Amino acid sequence: MPKNFKPDMGKGDLGFTDLFGGRRVPKTDRRIKLNALLDDLSALLGLLKTGAAGAAAKKELTAAQKSIIAAAAMIAGLKTGPKPDTAALEGLIAAAAARIKPPKKFALPGANETEALAHYARAKARVCEILAWEIKAKAPAVYLNRLSDYLFLVAIKHSRGGRRARK
Repeated sequence: MPKNFKPDMGKGDLGFTDLFGGRRVPKTDRRIKLNALLDDLSALLGLLKTGAAGAAAKKELTAAQKSIIAAAAMIAGLKTGPKPDTAALEGLIAAAAARIKPPKKFALPGANETEALAHYARAKARVCEILAWEIKAKAPAVYLNRLSDYLFLVAIKHSRGGRRARK
């Protein structure tokens, strides 16, 4: 970070903010709302990371955070740069699904803190996905759909009975 870095204070005090390319939009614009929710989701994944067991799980959640940032950049109008890595997430989902016994009923979050946080993050990813579809941001919406699937599997893995393998 630059030595004399300071936020751009006051620029948004009239209820407007910038998209990539310098276009000013109201802070109530759906893209701004979605990016605020994506920021919230990324922070929640950071919290989930603190309870994740093992370097691999932390690396997976960090990758998800990076894809969320890429999705936010796309929504803000950045035409170049990284895209959400849906293919990598699909690989993680396939591997996890092969190891986890599927639930027989709807999940009731709260078995432990990590499991509850994973369900909370999953629910937030679903809200983000719905808004992404609303603004017709297909690539971020598809990624967020997969992310909610992945987080569901993370929650099952961390529930009391979720560590059993399929037979």
